[in-house]
Amino acid sequence: MLIAGAGGHALEVLDILITTKPEARLFFLDESGGGGLFQDKYPVIQTETEILRAFEKDPCFVLGTGKPATRKKLHGNLICLGGKPFYLRGQGCVISPSSDCSEADIFNLCFIGPNTRIGTGCLINSGAQIHHEVVLGEFTEISPASVILGRVEIGSFCFIGANSTILPGVKIGNNVTVGAGTVVTRDVPDSVTVVGVPGRVIKVLKS
Repeated sequence: MLIAGAGGHALEVLDILITTKPEARLFFLDESGGGGLFQDKYPVIQTETEILRAFEKDPCFVLGTGKPATRKKLHGNLICLGGKPFYLRGQGCVISPSSDCSEADIFNLCFIGPNTRIGTGCLINSGAQIHHEVVLGEFTEISPASVILGRVEIGSFCFIGANSTILPGVKIGNNVTVGAGTVVTRDVPDSVTVVGVPGRVIKVLKS
């Protein structure tokens, strides 16, 4: 199995796979690196030829980076090369049977509530809570210990910082960054950065 990334996030992905897929033979993709071994054990590959060779043995891949735009790019590129995405399920998670989250990576100790819809390529990091009827777009990252309360809607390519809280019914647009520890109490438009308690817009991204 190919892990697309070879940085800090990939270390956490590795820990989950060692526990949940102990039989898997693992390779790491580092397009900016120069081969060698990851953690002094796992081969690091770099070129398209090496990726194709790895996919001949096992076409499955896991996204080993947290950044939404990078996850989207890698996801698309690797599928085009014949890869099949494998979505992580960490240990100690509580996931409602009515949740639609089959194409998201869910790390350890997360709560995913009923009637939630989590888009392709989303990352729900350790200890995050996604409560009832929440909707997430594609490739959005929910950082550790964040709490997304009921009926919240969050767009695609968002980053929700660690220990932040999104209050019930709030709607957040696409390409939004919510700073760590922020409490979002009202709707947020596209392409802004929100910080503070209560959350306030401090930056608007240029189109």
